[in-house]
Amino acid sequence: MAKVPVRPMAAPAGKARSNAFLYVLLAAGISFAIIPTIVVLSVALIPTGVALLVERGKGWYAGATIGALNMAGAAPFLTDLWTKSHTVDGAIAIITSLWAWLVIYGAAGFGWALYSTMPAVVGSFMAMTAGRRITALRDQQKELVQKWGPDVESVYEPEQKIKAAGSTNAIAAMAADIED
Repeated sequence: MAKVPVRPMAAPAGKARSNAFLYVLLAAGISFAIIPTIVVLSVALIPTGVALLVERGKGWYAGATIGALNMAGAAPFLTDLWTKSHTVDGAIAIITSLWAWLVIYGAAGFGWALYSTMPAVVGSFMAMTAGRRITALRDQQKELVQKWGPDVESVYEPEQKIKAAGSTNAIAAMAADIED
């Protein structure tokens, strides 16, 4: 006997419409419920928006750094809003408070300072690490010279060779030597 293919039953037309209505109703309810939060965040996250707009390099490092600290500064006020009175009046009370502005924008200012100073801190740390590595390699070289003799020691100082040679042929030879 031949099998007859079974088609899945389609959802009734009324069912699809009722789901769409339910989703719209749910989205409208959520949007009205979070209006006070949106009011506070739209004022609080202005420094983050500025950081994202003025960022020139690759990545969003300024936006991420400033945004994280800006959000950390806004978090206590959002918590108060959510736990005490989640109303538009409560949101306006927060954004008109001088203390809230000081904390929120102070945290964002600390984010700007952190973003501005970190390249210098990382650069000095890398220079210090590289200097330490150079010292360790020179100590290792001295141990090898003591163990194997002065034949394994070679000091490459291109500036002295160029001064000693003085001719353009010697400089070209030095450049070819460096490329090898």
